[in-house]
Amino acid sequence: MSIDTQLPIDREDAPPPAHPLAPVEEHPPGRHRRNHPWLVGTGTLLVILAVVFALVGIPAFVRFPLNTDRTIHYNGTFTLYVNQSTLEPLATPTVLPMTISRLVKVTKGSFATAVVIEQDTIRPGPLTLHQNFQYLLNRRTMAFENGPETMMFGQSAKTNIAGSYRLNFPLGSTASGTYPMWSIMTDTAAVVTRGRGPQALQGVSGVKVIEFSSQTAAPASPYYRNWLVQNGFPSSITPAQLVPRLDALGANVSGAFSALLPVLTPAQRATVDRALAAPIPVNYSYSYTGKVAVEPQTGAMIWVDTTAEVTKAAPSPTAVEQLQPLLRQHTDIPAVAELSKALTQVATAPPQTVIDDTWIETPASSQQMANFARNQIRSMNVVDDAPWFVGGVGVVLVALGLLLRRRNT
Repeated sequence: MSIDTQLPIDREDAPPPAHPLAPVEEHPPGRHRRNHPWLVGTGTLLVILAVVFALVGIPAFVRFPLNTDRTIHYNGTFTLYVNQSTLEPLATPTVLPMTISRLVKVTKGSFATAVVIEQDTIRPGPLTLHQNFQYLLNRRTMAFENGPETMMFGQSAKTNIAGSYRLNFPLGSTASGTYPMWSIMTDTAAVVTRGRGPQALQGVSGVKVIEFSSQTAAPASPYYRNWLVQNGFPSSITPAQLVPRLDALGANVSGAFSALLPVLTPAQRATVDRALAAPIPVNYSYSYTGKVAVEPQTGAMIWVDTTAEVTKAAPSPTAVEQLQPLLRQHTDIPAVAELSKALTQVATAPPQTVIDDTWIETPASSQQMANFARNQIRSMNVVDDAPWFVGGVGVVLVALGLLLRRRNT
């Protein structure tokens, strides 16, 4: 045995180093690591989508419907005070029962605007009258816009209708709001006043309304004046048609001219002849007083009550007074002085009433509009609630993801 040979040593081999024990958990931590980023990311995306929908989606969906096609009905009374062709007062005014049907229909539209027609069929007694209008409507604000589509009484109209309302009030109307209502008879806008409500409307169920008062008074628009002429009312009267009024005021017209003509120069006689031959234009004016009940959330007009709609007429004061300079030079003649005084009275007299009518929306039509508004409210509420629901789910997912990440950490 060599001395270099190592003797065997009696010993046990050391055990291999032990691995640390994994903590006991109900779920492997890898699952949490995989889940919480997904939860936070998904929740954040839902919150962003909710905000975007609230800012963009709601205005996109809540708009004047392009499928609008509804007819509204009214009952009332039509009173005619004059001979329709001469404007001479009637001894007894003609009073007729009246019905009105108003069709409101969208004919075409885009995301931003809609072209809406209004066709009114008016039936006083055995008569049938038609009034046709067309508007360019902003589908979000419900206000009119200026444009070549605008028509008044079937005539293309260049008018400043922008920013006013007639077919619908704005979404979210309030009793203290300022809403200019367009008058088709005068081509002007008048602000409704004295808003009251929201309150229940008698005889109509399902909605609450704000009641506004409306009032306007102005010269008739050229479009309404043309419509009156088309339906038998005169655009002018002759000087001869004015004689009965002057006689009623104490003037002796024939006696005045018999005394005046001999003292006139040839040029003055020519002036008188021209004045007696020229037609006298008729000026028409219009006034309206009424009430309207509006469902505030949709702006839908549930009920309309017209307490007075009056059209008046008067001969043009300019035409009536064109003889006055000549007459005043000869007021030393009693008959001429009386004629001059009577002409002044005619020129300054209040216009005479031609038509006076009142009408109110039928209960059945009001209930139909209330049902329409109620359906619109349901649709609007679904759209309005959607971002709150989606955003709420997003917030819950983000919170859950952050909680899991904290536990994992």
